[in-house]
Amino acid sequence: MINIYDGAFDKRWTSELASSLIKCPWYATNVANRHTWPYKETGSHRLLGHSFLYNKKYSNHDPKLNEILTNAFGHIQHLIQQQMVLTEIGANLQFKGMDGTLHVDRSKKEYTFILMLCNEEVENIGGGFIHDKKKISFKHGRLIQIKASDPHCGLSFNKPHIARMSIKWMGREIHT
Repeated sequence: MINIYDGAFDKRWTSELASSLIKCPWYATNVANRHTWPYKETGSHRLLGHSFLYNKKYSNHDPKLNEILTNAFGHIQHLIQQQMVLTEIGANLQFKGMDGTLHVDRSKKEYTFILMLCNEEVENIGGGFIHDKKKISFKHGRLIQIKASDPHCGLSFNKPHIARMSIKWMGREIHT
């Protein structure tokens, strides 16, 4: 299952968000397909990441940015016409050569929403998204919805020194 939304957010807002993200602290602790215990430090690949919301705790870096991203999830719910519980907000930063590998985020009961971002004007330099072997081109401000259990990965740009960023919101359906 995949839904692609272009134009869900204003271009000015996505550009301001990308500018704010560049100033975030990024850590090389974002590991996909983790398989060691107890610290889960080994997996298929490692990217630079920042966790804005995890285990019901918000990042201390920028409370205003936490609020902006949480409010954006409200817009996503309105866009898809479905109420959800926000379970996680994270971000990735990739440079040339930092392609991800196929991985899943969580269970079938959750959805992942990925917003593609860049703080420079880019065109035809890679940075796409792979969903279950299908490639989706990079477009600044493109929002992608998938089941959290779907195999996926993000690809870096093929031009050096340009940051490809993405925000990931995870939500669980509310059944009434």
